[in-house]
Amino acid sequence: MALITRVAGVVLAAGGSTRFGSPKQLIVDEGEMLVRRAARVAYEAGADPVIVVLGSDADLIAPQLDGMPAVTTIVNHEWRTGLASSLVAGLRAASALGDCEAVLVTLADQPSIDASEIKRLIDAFDDRHRIIASSYDNVIGVPAVFGVEYVDELSRLEGDAGAGSWLRRRESEVTQIALVSGHLDVDTPEDLAELQSRRQTSP
Repeated sequence: MALITRVAGVVLAAGGSTRFGSPKQLIVDEGEMLVRRAARVAYEAGADPVIVVLGSDADLIAPQLDGMPAVTTIVNHEWRTGLASSLVAGLRAASALGDCEAVLVTLADQPSIDASEIKRLIDAFDDRHRIIASSYDNVIGVPAVFGVEYVDELSRLEGDAGAGSWLRRRESEVTQIALVSGHLDVDTPEDLAELQSRRQTSP
């Protein structure tokens, strides 16, 4: 019988949404807030527990995750220093569990990515493939799955250096999974308009 690998999920949702103008984590798309969707998708894909890293507007966002199975929140009080601090906080919280072999890292602002696509990343992780990353527009990045042995190295990232830059430096070690819908991040009102337009025209 195959061994079951426990994968913890980390959803990065700490940013200040300065380009959007209001907390984009609370944007409602197809009847669901982006932050809640990201947590749900990670859990449905097989991550357990799912740790949502909050920062800006944490007091507004945290209650929106109440009652979700296996979802917990942590607050990164250093979120203003850049994306790396939130990544590090999430990775350390996940690795502190002690019994997970890998950590899934996702973003709260990629609403086009569904559970089936995240599951493809998790399913590709095994003893020989220890870094799994999504690929879109010829760029590798998150969502991604990292073996816990990489947590210490990733935890040395600083500023706005996120997992994507780390992955690109180690591209030869990365198993890439193409995600067609991964390129759309909702950073601006124009991005949201594009997302909604795609929703209306998709079959």
